[in-house]
Amino acid sequence: MITAFREFTKSWFFKGLMVLLIASFAVFGLRDAFNKMGGNDVVTAGKREISSNDFKSRFEIIKENYPKENKGQTFTNEEYVAAGAHIRLLNQMADETAFAAWLDSLGIKPSAKMIVAEIGKIPAFFNSVTGRFDKDTYRQLLARNNMTEKSFEENMSDEIAGQQYLSAAVAGFKAPRIYAAAEAAVTLQNRDASLFVVNQSNIILPAPPTEADLNAFYTARLPQLQMPELRQASVVRFAVDNYKDIKVDEAAVRKLYDARLATLAAPETRSFVQVTAQNAGDANAIASALKAGKTPEDAAKANKGQVITYDLKPKTAVPDAKIGNAAFALKTGDVSGAIQGELGYAVIKMGEIKTGSTPSYDSVHAQLVQDYLKEEAANRVNKDSNAFSDAIRAGKNFDATAKELGLTVVKLEPMTADGQTNNPRANYGNYTTLVKAIYDLPSAGSASDVEELGEGQYFAVRLDAVKPAGAPPFAQIKNELAQYWMAEKVGAAIQTKASEASARLNKGESFAAVAASLKAPVRQFPGLSRATAQQSGLPNPVLGRVFAGKAGETFNAPINQMNIAIGRIDAVHQADVSSANMMSTAVRAQMTQSVQQDIATTNRTEARTLVKTATYPNTAELALGITPADPKADKKDDKKPAEKAKP
Repeated sequence: MITAFREFTKSWFFKGLMVLLIASFAVFGLRDAFNKMGGNDVVTAGKREISSNDFKSRFEIIKENYPKENKGQTFTNEEYVAAGAHIRLLNQMADETAFAAWLDSLGIKPSAKMIVAEIGKIPAFFNSVTGRFDKDTYRQLLARNNMTEKSFEENMSDEIAGQQYLSAAVAGFKAPRIYAAAEAAVTLQNRDASLFVVNQSNIILPAPPTEADLNAFYTARLPQLQMPELRQASVVRFAVDNYKDIKVDEAAVRKLYDARLATLAAPETRSFVQVTAQNAGDANAIASALKAGKTPEDAAKANKGQVITYDLKPKTAVPDAKIGNAAFALKTGDVSGAIQGELGYAVIKMGEIKTGSTPSYDSVHAQLVQDYLKEEAANRVNKDSNAFSDAIRAGKNFDATAKELGLTVVKLEPMTADGQTNNPRANYGNYTTLVKAIYDLPSAGSASDVEELGEGQYFAVRLDAVKPAGAPPFAQIKNELAQYWMAEKVGAAIQTKASEASARLNKGESFAAVAASLKAPVRQFPGLSRATAQQSGLPNPVLGRVFAGKAGETFNAPINQMNIAIGRIDAVHQADVSSANMMSTAVRAQMTQSVQQDIATTNRTEARTLVKTATYPNTAELALGITPADPKADKKDDKKPAEKAKP
């Protein structure tokens, strides 16, 4: 029922209503925009546009974060475009920009004060010491993400405006009670059913196929028998975990300790309160108040200052170096005089002092040994990979070179161009760089140079064999063809027998009599409901027929190719009223939220038409360094949103 209701929201009638709603907001204020070529823009919408640089920046963020979210997997720009993912990103950005442009035309825009207030709530921009919004932290974080203050605040403005409009658009909307009640009634309704199964015990098995039968079967199914090209290769991997024989040099470990002593030492930390002041006079008054026993808060309030608390922080955590130097010269309980720091006047009251410490060599020896072994292994990786590369370039044998360097050559499973194999335990699809290197080799026997695999690992591959694309020879798969031929004939005979049984039931013969004639036991399934049906163990095609028919109706439905269920709906029991009422309340809330989401989506997509949105896929491809397949077909005027590519 929810699905049906959502389908209504996607219908032309519903979209038409939403377009009228949107147009009523605009009245006649939308400007008449001229179609223009994209130039350096990938999207134009009303008075807004997205440049190719903006598109590339968004793409780079996606590409950078992808390995973190996908277990180290990566992709190239070519793979991204080949999958159509750039179209998906382009349409997403077009939706956002068109919606923002339409809101501009309506004059929906948050105040600067509201934007500043929302930015001030973002924890990422808080100072780690004060726990408050910090302008420098804000600027530094934006810079690290290649964003300017202006662009970020414009994005924040668009987001706030969109939230305000959509909140108003769906405010007060609730799904009709009748929809929720119908959903609850259908979900809680239960049914009794009887079933028996027709299978190969009910038919006469066909005779084995002749040579002519198999040849005809093979010829008819040649399109389905086509196999992609398969390549088998051997690989040498250069990684730190290959080197288990490295001996520990204690002198080198001691040297490593001496080099890291400064970073290994725990610095002195202090807890203290800093009270800021506007001038020297106020600072002296604050110092006197603190020495007289006043709290920092009272002293600050009386002199228009602010209290900043440091809880066991090192000197480096104090932003003002002069304040830090003064603080770390005091003793516990001391109150400083007026201190003129780099950022203004302040007074300090010292609390707990925790003396710094330097770990002994023995206490960190185990960790230093591990670091030493890792560094030495990394050096060996670099040395051996360079030596192997030089040898292959000089024409030396792949296996012999690996053996000389003490490396292991591993033979990989035959794989397709996307890394798939017939072995479920060997799937190379996640190692796109490795697979590409194998498929870049010209012929069997050729070897690649050393390439980077990621995370400090390198590899080289040799192509051992190439199996061209095409159907396997008849003789090679003759036995398998015979099995498939027999299965197809048996399946067809079972289907015929099941159809005969259904025809007998439709003519009025009793369910028990038909089952008995086939020597098929009848099973009873009482109380089947949509909520608990999966627990019955019945396959979905059977359950679909049970819940689609009326009481007394018979049907047949496949369990699998060799088993067909013959069923009868014995009874239909309507839901208990009190249970249905309880469920309808929960269903209504879910249905309301679902339709609200559809309303929001429709507003965003229909806005593309109203502001005359155009997307330029070729410009987007050029921004990613890809030459478009059809350079002339770039401009796309969105009378309706462009179809989004699948990920």
